[in-house]
Amino acid sequence: MPLLYALLRFFLIFVGIVCSALAAGATLMLAETSGLMPPSGVSQGEARDALLINTLVLSSYSLLLGFLPTFIAGLLAEIFRWRTIVYFGIAGALIGFYLLFQPIPSWIDIVQDEGQRLVRDATKAYPAAGIVAGAIYWLVTGRKAGFIRNTVSSGETRDARD
Repeated sequence: MPLLYALLRFFLIFVGIVCSALAAGATLMLAETSGLMPPSGVSQGEARDALLINTLVLSSYSLLLGFLPTFIAGLLAEIFRWRTIVYFGIAGALIGFYLLFQPIPSWIDIVQDEGQRLVRDATKAYPAAGIVAGAIYWLVTGRKAGFIRNTVSSGETRDARD
């Protein structure tokens, strides 16, 4: 039974990583495109589809580049039974800061207004996306972190002492 539970926790780590990558991609898109209007020749449907595709691309890149650090953070949480959202938020912010220096394509690199970037300081968006991703990971997987469960109840402990 403990082996089956450990395999379930490994599976949940992977599910949490995928969900957190999707949340990071969506957060980056919201941060980078907030307040932007679609170009005049583009319909609302085409703009929405372009944002969805770019969100999936950003999520894929954050999953690809951030998988190993996220897996290590999740594995540490499972081993040491760290279940607080603060741990996952800090770990997410550090991973987001790490992704800031990786070659991730960005909407900012593509959309420019007369030679000037539309968002002046996007460096704050990556750690913020990491915090959101850490919170989503905590919601999906981290709240019940821990490979080893306490299967011994207090009644069995008292009987063993007698």
